[in-house]
Amino acid sequence: MSDRTSSADCRGPSRRSLLRAGVLTALGLGLDDLSRYRAAFAADRVDAAGHAVASIAPRAQNCILIWLAGGPSHIDTFDPKPDAPQEYRGAFKAIETAVPGVRVSEILPKTAALLDQIALVRSVTSPEADHDRAAHHLLTGYRPSPALVYPSYGSVAAKTFELRRGALPPYVAVPDAPIFSSSGYLTPAYDPFAVGGDPNLPGFRVRDLTPPDRVTLDRLRRRRAMVRSLDGLARDVSDTPLTASRDAFTDRAYDLLTSSAAQAAFKIDDEPASTRDAYGRNTIGQACLLARRLVEAGVSFVTVNDRGPQQLGWDTHQQNFFRLKKDLGPPLDGALAALVGDLARRGLLETTLVVMMGEFGRTPKVNQNAGRDHHGRANFAVFAGAGVPGGAVIGRTDARADAPADRPVTPADLAATIYWKLGIDPNRQFETPDGRPIRLVDAGKPIRELI
Repeated sequence: MSDRTSSADCRGPSRRSLLRAGVLTALGLGLDDLSRYRAAFAADRVDAAGHAVASIAPRAQNCILIWLAGGPSHIDTFDPKPDAPQEYRGAFKAIETAVPGVRVSEILPKTAALLDQIALVRSVTSPEADHDRAAHHLLTGYRPSPALVYPSYGSVAAKTFELRRGALPPYVAVPDAPIFSSSGYLTPAYDPFAVGGDPNLPGFRVRDLTPPDRVTLDRLRRRRAMVRSLDGLARDVSDTPLTASRDAFTDRAYDLLTSSAAQAAFKIDDEPASTRDAYGRNTIGQACLLARRLVEAGVSFVTVNDRGPQQLGWDTHQQNFFRLKKDLGPPLDGALAALVGDLARRGLLETTLVVMMGEFGRTPKVNQNAGRDHHGRANFAVFAGAGVPGGAVIGRTDARADAPADRPVTPADLAATIYWKLGIDPNRQFETPDGRPIRLVDAGKPIRELI
């Protein structure tokens, strides 16, 4: 099941076709000032079904999710087993970290040095080991269903914080959006705005952020006025969620295209060379730097999609150790360490939740191709910022990293934790297009050590 394909025929024209027709690109909702955001949480609220929604004081004003597309090997990164037989422990040594008694893989030396600033969940577990199904499970908290695609965390944040008004979209994906990181059964207004370009490339430009050739701001204003006039002619036609989303797309796209402050947030070339070097001159490094710029400018949720060099991802069925040591481990290690350190220096770490995970772990036993295969039973997640206790290690796997031996954590638990940190009640309900109320989290609880 894929929301990239199944939803393409029922959600109306693409963003590029809207641009060709003179209607601006779909960008999602805007942001409001912080005082209105806080006021919204201070007030009593009800959900779509009329039930009271608990007010949760948010620890995080925004979130950066680093998605390790393809499924990283837990045993070769954050859950090494140095005492296991060779065919299980693999080729890497386990190194000491800033937390006494806690070791990680040798491919993560910079992360090891700051482990006292992050929390590590070593007992994430899921029955899903297919890429698409597992991605849906980890990015929404729900196992996939043939009847319904659930909204991702970023889309829920975009809908929840829609009172926060401004030119920047509330939910951005860098450089592109992972599968099932979209709005699901919500309207397309809550889809992520995908940057669509590699921020590490010279001349990096954000896709659809500049008007088409020879279209001036004055022409954009005239087009906007024309669209509003046409909408006025159809004022007797009943609104639908799709038409409302279309109107939101037009207005917010116009805001983004005409706002110098919004466009400035994407200008990564404005960063000092030393800062760019610290993050790493590679896609994941510069994507994390751009994510920091975006949350600093007020974006609520940024998903960084790490697919590695040549977009091969973390799906290491072959040459697992070569790829982790050469292509995947060092760039991620530098990017994560730089991001956490930079957020802390800028006073943003206390209000920014950083989460890192992938769709599953890898098989404990090395296969005949020096690789590891899909393995849903054991996985990990990394948390930092927003009051997360640095140095905490939650759960453990058995001696061969096959399954949790203590404190199993489900994707629903991860979802509840992320929502709780953002001040979103996990029991809140949204309605499907046919009016059916659905809870944001079913059978999941926030991880108590992290909240």
